[in-house]
Amino acid sequence: MIALTLALALFADPSLGQLTLTRAALTVEPAPMTALEPAPAPLLQSVAVTLECTAFADGRVGECAVLEETHPGLGFGDAAIALMADATTDRSAVDHRFARTIQFMP
Repeated sequence: MIALTLALALFADPSLGQLTLTRAALTVEPAPMTALEPAPAPLLQSVAVTLECTAFADGRVGECAVLEETHPGLGFGDAAIALMADATTDRSAVDHRFARTIQFMP
């Protein structure tokens, strides 16, 4: 407040006469209260990606593809595929396809 008073005093035109500041001149009226709307929910409360992969007879998992994701285009499908890159299963006589849903939580 002192800085404001000094700035006004330095730049005031002396021909205007004495400059007086009142509390009313420095007071800002608050905006009228309105009904508060609830804040919107965060965009990414949770993300789910469903993958379809192949479990090979030797126990490796691969050939994963995204079947469905709750927020497409944000990279969660690629992240889910990357998570399955090192996955293994029990060995079996034949290869088989399976689906898995991965949940990403904040």
